[in-house]
Amino acid sequence: MRRVLRVLAVLLVVLVAVWFGVCGWLVLRHPPVRFTEEELQAPLRAWPGGFLWGTATAAHQIEGGNHNDWTRFEAAAGHVENGDSSAVAADGWNRMLEDVALMRAIGANAYRFSIEWSRLEPADGRWDEAAWARYGGLLKALRRERITPMVTLLHFTLPLWLADRGGVTAPEFPARFARFASEAGRRLGPDVDLWITLNEPNVQVYQGYVSGQWPPAHTSPAEAAAAWVGLLRAHAAAAAALRAADPGCAIGVANNLLLAEPKSRLLLTDWIAADRVNAFWDWPFENALRDGRARLPLPGASVDLPMPELRGTADFFGLNYYFRHLVRFAPGQPNGIAMEPGPGLRSELGGNEPPGDSPPEALYLLLREAWRRYQRPIYVTEGGIADDSGTLRGPLIRGQALAIQRAQAEGMPVRGYLHWSLYDNFEWDKGYRPRFGLFRVDRATLARTPAGGAAEFAALAPR
Repeated sequence: MRRVLRVLAVLLVVLVAVWFGVCGWLVLRHPPVRFTEEELQAPLRAWPGGFLWGTATAAHQIEGGNHNDWTRFEAAAGHVENGDSSAVAADGWNRMLEDVALMRAIGANAYRFSIEWSRLEPADGRWDEAAWARYGGLLKALRRERITPMVTLLHFTLPLWLADRGGVTAPEFPARFARFASEAGRRLGPDVDLWITLNEPNVQVYQGYVSGQWPPAHTSPAEAAAAWVGLLRAHAAAAAALRAADPGCAIGVANNLLLAEPKSRLLLTDWIAADRVNAFWDWPFENALRDGRARLPLPGASVDLPMPELRGTADFFGLNYYFRHLVRFAPGQPNGIAMEPGPGLRSELGGNEPPGDSPPEALYLLLREAWRRYQRPIYVTEGGIADDSGTLRGPLIRGQALAIQRAQAEGMPVRGYLHWSLYDNFEWDKGYRPRFGLFRVDRATLARTPAGGAAEFAALAPR
């Protein structure tokens, strides 16, 4: 018996040594990054030549007057907070030139916006010439003001004729999207150098087919897998169509990334939990573009498909960053994982969003990892915070600028920052409650006035 106890004791010592040895190796390999108060307060360097410092919006969230799968979704009770509707939004469709003037007033030299597919192709194969001309006029106005456009083709919303056939899971979706991309490249390409094919495909798949909080409000792992594959195929087809119609353009995807860090750096189980979150959420889409193979560790419907047509379809990496999460192993929680915010700035987004904070160190770490993995130029295609008080946005902007400049100092080609958003807009299922804008929009008059953070944004603009 004593011999057995001695063997068990030795095994326990070995297991403990291995446990803490692995944790120690992980800590050394991933040392914590902290910006000092002196760094956060010190003057920032001048931006390198050609750096884009701008704002971002999405058509459905600002334009008003759209008719797509989201407007139909909004009409059903309980889908959007307070019964809010995008019917008017911020009236951006009728105030495009006014909005260009807002950008110039705060020193922006770039603007990321989306063109609404349902406006431009209201019926399968029928183009709306007046809508194309309106977007063309916006591009001309931006160019006159020396504001570089970055145009997104798909920012979540779908034409009703496509949604009724299965949306992004429809067999014809990639071909129809490529046709739309070809038309956009032919008509708008002379004024567009930077194209985003898809905005946050991981969010579109998760919200539409896993949580069911967005259209089409399904909760099916098999459909989620089909949607993810459909978006990959659509990106590849659209990239080829854009290159044919607009030679010399640069193409990317706007990826929603979160930084999952272990809550305890001394618990191997927390490291494993954090790695599982990152492996599922952050990297599968861009890994597929790099490797030509689609792999998604989706519980209940994992994907592993050869897709060689994906290679070479992206010229830059688009990074949307909002949250950092502290992750711990939690056997009683879904998938054995629990997430909570750290001590950084906390968004006022609320609702059913997973809790998170927004420290600048997280953006720096995501930039570093994206560069290590893909070796492509990087644009921060969205970064912002829901801030009704007007006190959070200024420090966030300064912190994100510091993170970008540290990455640049270390040789990473970060070429732009597009702040979300130019002004308050329709925030999907949250309606108008969250305020992300550098300009506040009065819901009664739709007047735009500077919000907290606008002065800080202007002060950091390239000179």
